[in-house]
Amino acid sequence: MLIAAFARESRLSVDAVRLYVRRGLLHPKLGAKGGSRPYHMFSALDIEKTRIIRAGQALRLSLKDVGTFINARSFKDDEGDVVITFLTTQREHLVQRIAESERLISYVDAKIAWLKDPSVGPSPPYPH
Repeated sequence: MLIAAFARESRLSVDAVRLYVRRGLLHPKLGAKGGSRPYHMFSALDIEKTRIIRAGQALRLSLKDVGTFINARSFKDDEGDVVITFLTTQREHLVQRIAESERLISYVDAKIAWLKDPSVGPSPPYPH
């Protein structure tokens, strides 16, 4: 499919698709038509890659890290260890971010309580 149809199918903007091509995350085939700017021909595999890109962005990965993961995958049913290692690492990062968020929520709650009634003691310290 051409870039506009691919953008619709993948629910990305045409500009985002072009960015992912420039960054090497997507590798469409170049069509014979289009002169000095040949058509990009995208496949179902490219749609799968956009799902991975979106998941990586949700995990707050850099596009470089997403690209490393995409390039390491074989896109076969038997990709095993690469995906398990990657997902395990990402899960550990999520757990760390959750713990940090919980510390910040506790701080904000304590700060709100202190602002409402400073007589409860000193202002709570910002978490480290």
